[in-house]
Amino acid sequence: MCHLPTLRREHPDRMVLDSSGQAVPVLIGLAHAWSAHPQVIDGLFAELAKLDECVRDGIRLEDDGSAEHVRDQVARQLLTEAGGAEFHLNPKRDRDAAHQARQVAEEARRMAAALDAHANAIDVEADAAERKHIARQKAELKRLQGQIANLTPEPAPTPAPPLQHPADG
Repeated sequence: MCHLPTLRREHPDRMVLDSSGQAVPVLIGLAHAWSAHPQVIDGLFAELAKLDECVRDGIRLEDDGSAEHVRDQVARQLLTEAGGAEFHLNPKRDRDAAHQARQVAEEARRMAAALDAHANAIDVEADAAERKHIARQKAELKRLQGQIANLTPEPAPTPAPPLQHPADG
């Protein structure tokens, strides 16, 4: 069993962390909780949906403040009803527990290496895009400087003759 989300390449330039393997036991636990207490679970789901709409619409709750915070509390309550979303590693101090810990560590290392390579590829693409953007800006600047240089300066205004007062004349 895979203890961590599965990392897969959805497209040559897109990676996905798939947590469906971890969601299956939670959904099974939730189904059992619903079987035992359908009204409670239905009520929690309805409240969760309403709170999520409030979050999406940017509505603040009068008494409780942040709808996002309350929504997350209700979601955690649902997870608790489902038996939790934690996967406990083997608590024994034996070879099986050591093997399990090494498997999880190896999964994490493989994921880290793949994600690091993906991040490096993104950095290379971002650097190339930035260089192209700077080159376009420089070309535009040169074009504008050329246009400015080709403008003929307007003749300087000739000074107006001094005003004479009628008494001087």
